[in-house]
Amino acid sequence: MLNFKELSIDGQDLELLVREILFGLGHRVYWSGKGPDAGKDLIFTENFKSDFVPASRKWLVQCKHKAISGNSVGNGDLDDIVDSCAQHECNGYLLVTSTYPSAAVSQRLEDITNNPRNDVTATYWDYVKIEQVLSSPDLWSIAQRFFPGSTEKWKIYATTSPNTWIANYSGYYFHINNRIGSEYRFYLPDIENKIEEINRAIDTIPENHFFRLRSVYYDDKHGTFTWYIDYMYPHGEKPITEHMALEMFFDDDWNQHYDFKSIKYSGSSDHYDKDHYDFYDPHVGQFLLGMRRY
Repeated sequence: MLNFKELSIDGQDLELLVREILFGLGHRVYWSGKGPDAGKDLIFTENFKSDFVPASRKWLVQCKHKAISGNSVGNGDLDDIVDSCAQHECNGYLLVTSTYPSAAVSQRLEDITNNPRNDVTATYWDYVKIEQVLSSPDLWSIAQRFFPGSTEKWKIYATTSPNTWIANYSGYYFHINNRIGSEYRFYLPDIENKIEEINRAIDTIPENHFFRLRSVYYDDKHGTFTWYIDYMYPHGEKPITEHMALEMFFDDDWNQHYDFKSIKYSGSSDHYDKDHYDFYDPHVGQFLLGMRRY
């Protein structure tokens, strides 16, 4: 479970978290300005695809961070929802809270939605819904940024293949693939040890140079591992060594094989994320078969 007390007391982290989630879901998001409680309201547009007449809904989002006190969101915490939606020309209202709405607020949102004169759909996300939305391979990296203490343990997601999984552990996002079988739990300690080894290696190289585990291939016929690891170094700096020599940082036992890529990155780029899909998607075929990346 995510501990929402990890978010800043002033509520700004919750607002930024929701903004990142909405971006991750593919919506256009922007700030509306200061809300009545000095917080910034968010607005996003939800588009509905259609072969005939595409449609959209414009949502006003208000965030209420109550995790520190543990209190529910009451009617006194909200302004006039319908008026606020009219002010921003929105026909949807989303209350996001790090706890839960009171029964009175839940009823109020339902009444707004059911009133045909309002033309406003009103709903809420509580802490359970936020965690549910974040618990996906595509969005879990957002949870890792905002809840570092809560996301240290294993999160493993099934895929359409019985011998392939997506995993999050200790701040790393990576694929797990078996050659044949559909069981991975018995070698999770091996992965934990390898991540500890990666972290130790990072401590020995220059600042802003680091290693990222991208995938693990377990050959359950021969008992061997292939570790797909990227060495990341900043644009404008020289790599510590040629990628062929990176194996010197890691265990060289008979059952340990490595596939390294040296990647230059620009941390100031809007496109940059240390776990961007570009580091995974082009190599899924190699990950599945235990082959070297091109």
